Amino acid sequence: IKDGQSTAQVAQKLARVGIITNVYTFRAYAVLTQTETNLQPGKYRLKSDMTYDDILDKLTEKKVDPPIKVMIPEGFTVTEIAETLAKKTDRPVIDYLEYMRGQGVSQIRPDQMPLELKTIEGYLFPKTYLFHKKDHPKKIIARMIEQFELEVTNVDWAYAKERDLSVHQILTIASLVEKEAKVPEERAIMAAVIYNRIAKGMPLQIDATVQYALPQRKDALSEQDLRFASPYNTYQQTGLPPGPISNPGIDSIKAALEPAQVDFLYYVLTSPDGSHTFTSSYNEFLQAKKGAGL
Repeated sequence: IKDGQSTAQVAQKLARVGIITNVYTFRAYAVLTQTETNLQPGKYRLKSDMTYDDILDKLTEKKVDPPIKVMIPEGFTVTEIAETLAKKTDRPVIDYLEYMRGQGVSQIRPDQMPLELKTIEGYLFPKTYLFHKKDHPKKIIARMIEQFELEVTNVDWAYAKERDLSVHQILTIASLVEKEAKVPEERAIMAAVIYNRIAKGMPLQIDATVQYALPQRKDALSEQDLRFASPYNTYQQTGLPPGPISNPGIDSIKAALEPAQVDFLYYVLTSPDGSHTFTSSYNEFLQAKKGAGL
């Protein structure tokens, strides 16, 4: 049945395929039972031995779209999440982005996010969700924030409390770890490097923060890119960027809350599997780069 078809058109089609024998009688019965205006578009499996009541029960049954599975990977930005949701639902990317950078901010607890930030970057928990195509962005985003709240209540926040670190700061560090650590066992070490460099007043110099700041992502950063003016550019600014640069998973959040007890300050990618060599001095770092052919 197509959207907007009349009872007469439906009856004629049913007669053509042998489900009913009398178009007029079927139409009259639909009027009598006040179901003639409730026919729902869609595909139906009907039999010729069905009563009018059975047929009309089927044809007036409200159809509920089956849920769709949406996988949000760790480390996706709000833009990437919006693009993923748009591909799976009936709404354009801008509908999600406007909510993530507008009304959605009010869904974050005030004690977790600085008031001046206008994005929920970092607070959308990555996992596989079930949504419906017609779900409003508010409902979808609320579900992801709810999952974030659920996940972070199950981790130990003692490290953050002892050092007076806010949820927002921990999420920011976790988002950096998520982007930099390519193998699971390096997450806590990567977190330690971030803490160690901040403690020494050294700029973090994390390429991923520059990529986040730039209008468009690049395959490789130039010297000019590293000088790009942005509070997120950790080549130009010391300390943490204003907020998360991605939406980290629980393992990166745990790493930010339980960094390794090491004195490393530098690291260089030295293995095809994404592993790094970590060093405590700049000279060791240069040697590691040379050994990696960089």
